[in-house]
Amino acid sequence: MLIYKYFFTVVLLIILSSCSNFKSIEVFFEDGFLYAGQKDLISELKLVKTRKEIKTTLLKQEWVEDFKIKFRINGNIRVIIKTKIPIFIWNDKYYVDSNMKTFSFDESNYDLVNVFCPSNQLNEARDLIDFINTSSISDQISFKKLDFKYSSGWILLSNNTEIKFGKNITKTRLTSFKQSLNYVYESKSIPSMIDLRYKDGVAFDYGK
Repeated sequence: MLIYKYFFTVVLLIILSSCSNFKSIEVFFEDGFLYAGQKDLISELKLVKTRKEIKTTLLKQEWVEDFKIKFRINGNIRVIIKTKIPIFIWNDKYYVDSNMKTFSFDESNYDLVNVFCPSNQLNEARDLIDFINTSSISDQISFKKLDFKYSSGWILLSNNTEIKFGKNITKTRLTSFKQSLNYVYESKSIPSMIDLRYKDGVAFDYGK
């Protein structure tokens, strides 16, 4: 029994020692590089000395969704990081992910739709962005901006076309939206404006 206690104590000391000091840190990003802050994080982690410092450093990163810290037999540490995936930019200040979590926009990804709206309209904005992403509409036309004003409602903008949804983005208008883009794509005639606010149809404007 005395030998067993001694052995346990030695093993425990070895484990605690390996947790306090390590040779190097290997950082693995599951979703690749999405943010400028990822390179800064790697530089910060090179300076830490303990597992607690690693965890504290990771928890400070707004764009980190989850992480795992794995200690290896050779004394090295591997950090596996899952990042939040933004689906649009909000008011030119924040990213918004599919769980409606917001975090600072670091100006490293401009390929997303930039949404301008009050906070109580964010869910409706997400519904439209989700519809675009899941119905392959983005393969036909690239959208840059989604804007909401209480006076005119929602307006979606591409490089050449303005699409008006009105104050409510309903399922009927989403269906009309997709059908209208299919028509535009097949006819190869790009209108300056598509107005979906009519109850009995859709208006196209080629005037500009």
